[in-house]
Amino acid sequence: MELLRSKNVATRIVFPICDADGDTVTAAAALDSESIGWNDNTNPPAYADLTNEATEIGTTGIYYLVLTADEMNFDHLAIQIKTTTVGAKTQHILINVR
Repeated sequence: MELLRSKNVATRIVFPICDADGDTVTAAAALDSESIGWNDNTNPPAYADLTNEATEIGTTGIYYLVLTADEMNFDHLAIQIKTTTVGAKTQHILINVR
């Protein structure tokens, strides 16, 4: 998944967490949200924890994550949301920031 967002503006992204069959996973355990931010003509650094963790919307298997304005102060972001829930796949989201 790739998104376009505004630079230096807090944003909310919405995404599913799925299992290997593509079914959404409800009540994903021990969510861990991390990002890599980098600017044009530079290499991505290592992942770092985000201020907020992903939160499920009800019991839908659809989650949201709020990124702060400071976390949006890059040209590009790669987000990963991991869970310890057996069978759930790590969600990866790319954001182009302009």
